[in-house]
Amino acid sequence: MFAGAGIAYVDGDVSALADRLTHAREPAAAPSGPTFSAPPIEVADASGEDDVKPALPVASAAGPDRTHGGVLEDVCLDGTPDACKRWAMDAYYRGITETKANRLARPVRASWYGDSVIATDTIPGRLRTKLQAELGDGGPGFIYVIEPHRFCSHEAVTRTHTGSWMTHAISTMPASDGMYGAGGSATEAVGGSGATFKLNGAAKATRVELYYLAQPKGGTASVTADGVEIASVDTAAEAKKAGGASAKIEGGAQKFAIATRGRVRLFGIGFENDRGAVVDNFGIVSVNVKNFAHRDNANFSDELVHRGADLVMIQIGANEAHWLGPSDTAMTQYQGQYFAVLQTIRKARPEASCMVISPTDQAEASDGNYPSRPVMPVLVAAQRAAAQRAGCAFFATYDWMGGKGSAEKWFKKGLIGSDFTHLSRKGANKLSDAVYEALMAGYAKYAAH
Repeated sequence: MFAGAGIAYVDGDVSALADRLTHAREPAAAPSGPTFSAPPIEVADASGEDDVKPALPVASAAGPDRTHGGVLEDVCLDGTPDACKRWAMDAYYRGITETKANRLARPVRASWYGDSVIATDTIPGRLRTKLQAELGDGGPGFIYVIEPHRFCSHEAVTRTHTGSWMTHAISTMPASDGMYGAGGSATEAVGGSGATFKLNGAAKATRVELYYLAQPKGGTASVTADGVEIASVDTAAEAKKAGGASAKIEGGAQKFAIATRGRVRLFGIGFENDRGAVVDNFGIVSVNVKNFAHRDNANFSDELVHRGADLVMIQIGANEAHWLGPSDTAMTQYQGQYFAVLQTIRKARPEASCMVISPTDQAEASDGNYPSRPVMPVLVAAQRAAAQRAGCAFFATYDWMGGKGSAEKWFKKGLIGSDFTHLSRKGANKLSDAVYEALMAGYAKYAAH
């Protein structure tokens, strides 16, 4: 009774008790920092004209150097900034170019990794909508079959499930073998279980791919589109390895279903169209940089190749900011951990672009004031250094929103919640729009030179 009362107090409501039966907390050695609580986050009055302005301009298309002059700092991979032969973001910009010219026979893909700041899909979802308005509807992209946490959502798809599923994720309930696929979460069914997916609005998908784990004594899974079976797989294999089954639907479909028999582990399902833009939401509550080390590296690398993103975006750090100190030793270690994550991605997808998105400014209450956490500028600097070393572009969210003290200003404008970590819908839209504008400005430079 006391344990139940404690969970309800910490996590926000009675339903947290059931949630904690299937989602383990982070070990004490690696505290997870903030997670969503059940009560809605308070925001200050957001009425009136928004006068919180970005601290940095979006880069213009003038000049070949993309390292400075905007919130998106590109990295030269071959040559010098004044005469660069290859930039970190070139692969994604090339994908946009090919899409606009109707020469790319698939969607141009961006996979967005992150913590609870993006897990609700508010930020990735808006970027998805804006890119699809510009480049065409490539579909919802990669979807978790079962949400890794009750605060992980997807704005383009409505999901339901039946039967018995056990869901694992790198930051909530770890899998002993570390095999989570590309997205960091996998769900396993034992016996006959099912899941359904309805694309919201009038959207349809013409391409479907099921991502699964082939394993000893694996069961079977089938996929239907608008009631018609389009794929069936036997997941039995002598050893564990990633598998996939794809299908095309002439004219597209809106409602999809998965049915399993026996033991089946699924990494996710992809819904796409022949062309356009796709933004995968790989945000999971409580993720921090250490969680990535808990993966089976070969499985992660194989699934990064399988997913084939043109741009891999990584936005973590909100949790680390709550327990990392600003000392040189802590930051050196953190930079090394972050670089290791980026290095794995770069090795798996050397031909793709990668981009680190820094966390927002965070504040903490102190004698009626809300000063920024002292760790923020050094944490952001460590991420920037890791990105540059790995050959990844860097989106300076912290600097763009105003740097030190900006979290308090954003709170007063209703852009950030009372936890000074999670953005309101208005703040989330502002950040997502800034990412979109920076990508388009970078693309304009690429197209001009």
